[in-house]
Amino acid sequence: MRSTALFVGGVAVALTVATAGMAQAAHDTNPSPKVASYSYSLNAVQAPSVPNSSASGMTRVKTLPNGKVQVKVVADGLMANAPHAMHLHGVDGPATDLGCPGPAADADGNGFVTTLEGLPSYGGILASLTTTGDVSAASALALDRFAVADASGHLSYSRTFSQGDALANADTVQVVIHGIDINGNGVYDFEAGPSSLTDAFPLEGTIPVLCGGIAN
Repeated sequence: MRSTALFVGGVAVALTVATAGMAQAAHDTNPSPKVASYSYSLNAVQAPSVPNSSASGMTRVKTLPNGKVQVKVVADGLMANAPHAMHLHGVDGPATDLGCPGPAADADGNGFVTTLEGLPSYGGILASLTTTGDVSAASALALDRFAVADASGHLSYSRTFSQGDALANADTVQVVIHGIDINGNGVYDFEAGPSSLTDAFPLEGTIPVLCGGIAN
């Protein structure tokens, strides 16, 4: 079994390449200097038949007068004691109305909605919701810097950061959380197969579990 450390090492590059050209801002002007706050639920992406995928959550995205974005996420039912990659996603133009994918997005019929199958709905990465450091798409799966769910599968995240695309698109972004322990063994491994991004990394670590946004 290949280790989670191997998984962390290069998957950010793969996801950045996969989403290239899709993470452009949906708007070309920033919101007014007033505080704007957008709150919404995060809902399960996968079909109920996918083991350990029945999570739920809430998120709030704020644009602040100082040109920063504040993102808060609370989720339950996630893989316990594990980091979960989280991002603000966006799609150019009218495609923002597509919102989040559901089980019908499983185009190849293998029973899972993969990261790539979800991209036409939620789009490319506008910001990586890391706990420290870089928030660009280059940190897409820097698992050592994403929030970790506790022993009960609860995750709480809050960060304020400067990022132009996130600020410009705060009213239409999709928040996506990744990572499902499909076989229930407590680690991200290859038993369920490789990631849709590259055969070098496991499906469990990149598969979307929750998604929500203003465009839903």
